[in-house]
Amino acid sequence: MSPMDGERATCEGSGWPFYLYLAGLLLLGVATVGEIGITWDEPNYFGSSYLYLSWFGGIFSDPSGWWTSIDRYWEQSHEAPPFFKLWAGVFALAGVAFVGTENLSALGDFYRMGSYALFLFAVWAGFRFVRREFGPAAAWGTALSMPLIPPLFGFARLGQLDGAVAALYLISTVALFSLITRERVSRRRIALTGLLVGAAFATKITVFPLLPCALVFAAIFNRRREVFLRLAACFAVGGAFFFAIWPWLWRDPLPRTLDFLFWAGGLQDERFTYYLGQLWAGAPFHYPLAALVVFVPLAVALFGLLGAWRLLRSAGSPASAWLLLNLGAVLAVAASGLTPVYGGPRQFLAAFALWAVFAGVGFGYAVARLRRRYAGRRLLPAALAVYAALALPGILWTGFENSLEYYGEVVGLAPGANALGFETTYLANTYKDAVGWVNANAPEGATVYVQAGTYPVVESYRRSGQLREDLRPAYLEPIASDRFTSDREPREDSYFLFLPRQSIYTNGMLALLEKEPLFREDLGGVTLTAVYSGEQVGETLDIQGRPEVRSVGWLNALFVALGITALVGWIALRSRRPDGKEHQKEDGEDQGVP
Repeated sequence: MSPMDGERATCEGSGWPFYLYLAGLLLLGVATVGEIGITWDEPNYFGSSYLYLSWFGGIFSDPSGWWTSIDRYWEQSHEAPPFFKLWAGVFALAGVAFVGTENLSALGDFYRMGSYALFLFAVWAGFRFVRREFGPAAAWGTALSMPLIPPLFGFARLGQLDGAVAALYLISTVALFSLITRERVSRRRIALTGLLVGAAFATKITVFPLLPCALVFAAIFNRRREVFLRLAACFAVGGAFFFAIWPWLWRDPLPRTLDFLFWAGGLQDERFTYYLGQLWAGAPFHYPLAALVVFVPLAVALFGLLGAWRLLRSAGSPASAWLLLNLGAVLAVAASGLTPVYGGPRQFLAAFALWAVFAGVGFGYAVARLRRRYAGRRLLPAALAVYAALALPGILWTGFENSLEYYGEVVGLAPGANALGFETTYLANTYKDAVGWVNANAPEGATVYVQAGTYPVVESYRRSGQLREDLRPAYLEPIASDRFTSDREPREDSYFLFLPRQSIYTNGMLALLEKEPLFREDLGGVTLTAVYSGEQVGETLDIQGRPEVRSVGWLNALFVALGITALVGWIALRSRRPDGKEHQKEDGEDQGVP
């Protein structure tokens, strides 16, 4: 056997090497899933899962009330579809068999593993797709890039929607590509693809670009009537699945479906993008593009850019065009300024799953060039090791527990990003370290005040035994008034837990930042969590207003529309050239594709 044959046998992933790699990723996920503390939306979704599954359980015990009980069980977090909440709820239910019902912290980790399972499925699907279309080196580059993108790996280990929807977007793109490009497909494949697309839509509406991308791609590369009938059947199955697993829609189908489709309209004027030290109502067109470089290690960014260049040159190839269309569409929606973009890359996280594929293609091309110079040598394992070694230092410095505060070397990691005006944390980090300090220092019965929207987080810390039972979580009404426990003025011996999420800052919060906290958790001089006294926060309650919010303007949307039109035009033009597949073919041959 030649060295090249040995490399193919070891690295192509047709047998144990790739599944051994997946097993390693699984162990890494299990080992780190509990390192990130409880984040913004997790208590809401965990509670929703419990209610939804309880409704199904109630049907078996007392079927007579199934219709009238829908609103009672399905009203919570009804603005977000239920697939992930049901999926992750099953993982938590399975966890009961191992840890019982009292260990809520462990059950929360089982719940998070539902998201991580979808991440592993996406790695598998992406690997198979890229290996078939671009060769084994690109496939291994893709599989390695996925966990080397901290936002992707971080959200994959949380019990909320964004990591799940990014994984399902990538899985659905792979399935739709086969559905459109294959000469003949079975009804089973059409139904399965429809279920995947339906599951993606039943997780979050941000997967909407899948539909126009599929139609445009089919119109350019495969205009047969049969293909459009396949897509129609696929989308019909997906729509039926979407409706079937969401009983909330059943009671009032049309109004509630419209509410789901349009509830985020205008939300960009309430939830802002923090970028370059300013608040933006809708992201400017360059923010999502910058994010692909800023939120990833420099090595991943460089391979991603190299992959983008290769794919643009071979845009006449169906696989290249499909990847370009999907990444372009996801970025265009985020960059339009017409949709809410908050929480860093959270609202367009699917772009990072696709960016991992771009990085894999770029990595494969680099390995192909090296093979031409060093023919006969086993380069792929060494190249993968070097790739990981270049990307890991910044990731390890930031820490797996701070994956949602990661910034790449191109901006100087978290300290440089903070100085340039990027938001400190994508998802309000976690009160975990602040809770530990309060446990050790607060007198018995002290009140712990929190920022708007985070009462359920601190209450979850208390219910899971991570916050002392005698401590009293509460809101301060001038900061946040809701149905939860609240006070008009800070009590004596009280504390205020603070998260540096600049997109929600008020002038009062900015004034509080000028005071010296009782406790601060730092990462390279950047504050991740702080604790102030109730007296300190009380001095800022009368300060009104918030920083000025900048509008992106209608020219931003026009510029983005012209950009995506140019991309579609380029793909259509290249698809008509006889040499449209040459670049992809050359890379594949260099990597040993059969």
